[in-house]
Amino acid sequence: MDDIQIETARTQSPKSYLYTSLAQVHLGEIASCIISRLISNGRLTAKEISTRTEIPIKNVKTALVSLIQLNCIYFWEEKDKKVYYSLKETGLLLFLYSGDIINHIKKEYGEDEAEIVQNILTYGHVKVNDYLSQFKDDKSKQIDEENRFLRLFNEKWLVRLQDFDFHPLDDIWNKIYQESLAETPRASFTSETKRTQEAQDKAKIKLTNLLESGQTSSDLYTEVNGVKKLKPDLVITFNLSRFQKHLRTNALANLVKARIGLLTAIIYEAALKHIESSSPDLTYPLLNIPGLINDPTIVKEYLAKIEQKLTNEKKITFSARDIERYLPKEIDFNNSIITPTFAKPKRPIENGDSSPNSKKIKLEDGSASTKSPSTTKGPKYNSSIIEQHLKLLLNGTNTAFIYEISPGNYVVPFNNLSKLLKQFNFEMLVKTTLGDQGFRILRCIKAMKLCDEKAISNAVLLKEKTVRSELYHLVKANVVEIQEVPRSADRAASKTFYLFRHKENYEFLVNCLVYDMAMILNGIEKFKSEHHILLEKCNRIDVQGQEEQLLLESELKTLHGLQNREISNIVKLNRLVTLFSIFN
Repeated sequence: MDDIQIETARTQSPKSYLYTSLAQVHLGEIASCIISRLISNGRLTAKEISTRTEIPIKNVKTALVSLIQLNCIYFWEEKDKKVYYSLKETGLLLFLYSGDIINHIKKEYGEDEAEIVQNILTYGHVKVNDYLSQFKDDKSKQIDEENRFLRLFNEKWLVRLQDFDFHPLDDIWNKIYQESLAETPRASFTSETKRTQEAQDKAKIKLTNLLESGQTSSDLYTEVNGVKKLKPDLVITFNLSRFQKHLRTNALANLVKARIGLLTAIIYEAALKHIESSSPDLTYPLLNIPGLINDPTIVKEYLAKIEQKLTNEKKITFSARDIERYLPKEIDFNNSIITPTFAKPKRPIENGDSSPNSKKIKLEDGSASTKSPSTTKGPKYNSSIIEQHLKLLLNGTNTAFIYEISPGNYVVPFNNLSKLLKQFNFEMLVKTTLGDQGFRILRCIKAMKLCDEKAISNAVLLKEKTVRSELYHLVKANVVEIQEVPRSADRAASKTFYLFRHKENYEFLVNCLVYDMAMILNGIEKFKSEHHILLEKCNRIDVQGQEEQLLLESELKTLHGLQNREISNIVKLNRLVTLFSIFN
């Protein structure tokens, strides 16, 4: 991808810059150009893509096949038999998260499961039978791989890929809606608005049924000699939504760690892991269709209804006993919570025995020895201690991280916590980037809703000059908005005063994060291309492992500098990806 195309993608939009950079790194120049054009022009035919990119149509079609397989592009055939292609973000986001995905699967399940996920990410999707056929000469290995497949599928890391997953949701909706509208007859006693609403309600049901089809047990599993297995003709892909739930678990656990403490955060993380696979999704198809649900109140009710349904089905409920198996064995939770006691202190035990339950035993030489039951190994935690931590999560702060729906049974309010999570991380970003004074002023504006400089100065106990300077930085960063209030009909600046307010809108922040990620990716590729001769030399088989003997001192120094620079950039990229997953 030449400098002109990079500059075009950079100036077009932050997402265009990031997605074209990801395509360039993972798939090459042709794929990057196609992605850039689809973002610029919306959906296009293969011929239109070839014309706009000046790439031969044969090469365009070859690249489109790979992009469709990797879940980077949708396709849709119209009535006139023209096939249109449009951007699909799922595959590009998988490129962004791929390293974290593989590391997490390796940590939770093992090397073999991580290899399966890595292969699926590499090919986009695979048929179960085709993947297992490579082990046909080793039946035991094939059975083990089949069981690993089944485990990952049951825990929703892998999902079935169906025909409608290759088509844009907007086009599917439009087709279903038009069919429903045609099936709804016009009547003289029914208004067109009512007819349209009736057709829309029918279309919603049809779309929901379509998206939920093919997920029954008979569609997914088969039994061979009483053993449950995946159907061999299933096409499997990685479930991005499942990994996003894992990222949400980490973010919520970090929030509890900051608000309450480390041990409570570990217990909360264990609870979240127990219900993670069944927890609410971060996005829903109906909410992604433009113009279908515009009212924020309806969106809120829709999300609350889904969460309530999961609660009623007990898919996101847990107790203290449920989460014990997720707790790390190496951490001792005993005495982690101190509860006040008003009982009188016990009388000291005579004869110097430190424990009331001490037991005397006779040794071989006739002497007596005291044995305490505390010396025996026991569990490092029990249900009562976990219960105390859960009570702390329930009412230990102003925020309820869990709700108690019945004695000993709890549920996580994901919808409420998602909003709180964004607020907390946004405030921490303001504090670290703009300083304590800017953070104080932001908190003041949020509390007062709408205020002027003088009111802010009196509230935060800072000079007006300091407040004015901090407000400038907050406004520049799009954290605070200005509202002009004229004193009279004359709109002269001297007869106008200004009020400040904070509006929760994270779109600007997301764009900044996306742009910074793209900058880092391009920076890594740029310094690699500048030293490609040295890197190609180091990648040779006869040089690997013997760099100190075969490279010049200046080359070694340059190589170490490149490695340190790449590590530093990857660390920055991971931080940005973490923030992006919270606010996106």
